[in-house]
Amino acid sequence: MLASLSLSALWLSGCPSSSPSTESGSTASTTTGGAPAAGKKTIAVIPKGLTHVFWQSVHAGADKAGAEFGVNIKWDGPQKENDTSGQIAIVENAINAKVDGIVLAPLDKAALVGVIKKAGAAKIPVTIFDSAADTDESTYVSFVATDNKKGGEMAAERMGKLLGGKGKVGLIPNMANSASTMDRESGFAETMKAKFPNITVITGGYTESDSSKSIRIAEDLLAANPDIAGIFGSCEPCAVGALQAVKNKNLLGKVKIVGFDNTKQMDEAVVKGEMDSLVVQNPAMMGYKGVKSILDSAGGKKVEKRIDTGCVLLEKANMDKPEMAEFRAK
Repeated sequence: MLASLSLSALWLSGCPSSSPSTESGSTASTTTGGAPAAGKKTIAVIPKGLTHVFWQSVHAGADKAGAEFGVNIKWDGPQKENDTSGQIAIVENAINAKVDGIVLAPLDKAALVGVIKKAGAAKIPVTIFDSAADTDESTYVSFVATDNKKGGEMAAERMGKLLGGKGKVGLIPNMANSASTMDRESGFAETMKAKFPNITVITGGYTESDSSKSIRIAEDLLAANPDIAGIFGSCEPCAVGALQAVKNKNLLGKVKIVGFDNTKQMDEAVVKGEMDSLVVQNPAMMGYKGVKSILDSAGGKKVEKRIDTGCVLLEKANMDKPEMAEFRAK
């Protein structure tokens, strides 16, 4: 694994940790910083949202691929991660613009199927990244993502050991029909049941990728269950919300927090011991390999239907190791 991580670190050494922010609506950015260059292919990269650090890292990876392979990157997505109709409209705009490929992170695994098939009917290849869609693999080039269920299992293993195999754990879920976070949450709950039967998992309401809502849900969970000993937040806003709720309740050090993804705030919280650990993905590689898969397919190269971009458990004990450098928030 260390060898694999070292290779990942070498690959990412030329890739910035974030990219310039993109405004909401139909505004898009390209690798040229302006209008698409004439004669170049244009790849539309459409994330679930534009706000969170995770998507900025995806943008950086896509831009790296655009610069390396000489293609325009049309970056656009909904401002908030609960705007499914907005994301559908953005995909339809890309189809109407006759882009050369679409790299899409579906907000809703069912609702985006129609436009994925519409792109295929228009002979526009689609690669799905980060989060799956309920569609046959013949409708897309590749699925580029973390093994999210494995990530949830890693979080459960860590939490189970932290609690000595007994007690109560709160689970802060993200959104209904968000395949990536649903896999993390099921991986966490199933592993707890199978390996730590004396730990009870109490699930809160959906946060809809909203940090403020996550705080309220985590606070409610703690108020209703004052003996909760740990909390798992299945994505960036869920984990940040859990951290703030624990602070608000003056429970730092008493309630263990394991999060998913990483930001500067979360990274610093691990350093300070406010959060125990984070399951961290490689979003820049998702953006890069998502774009590359479209170009490889167009060039007649074989592309794997499933490309796993990996994840690691970042904790205070290992976060300063060289192979973890590219998983640290910048």
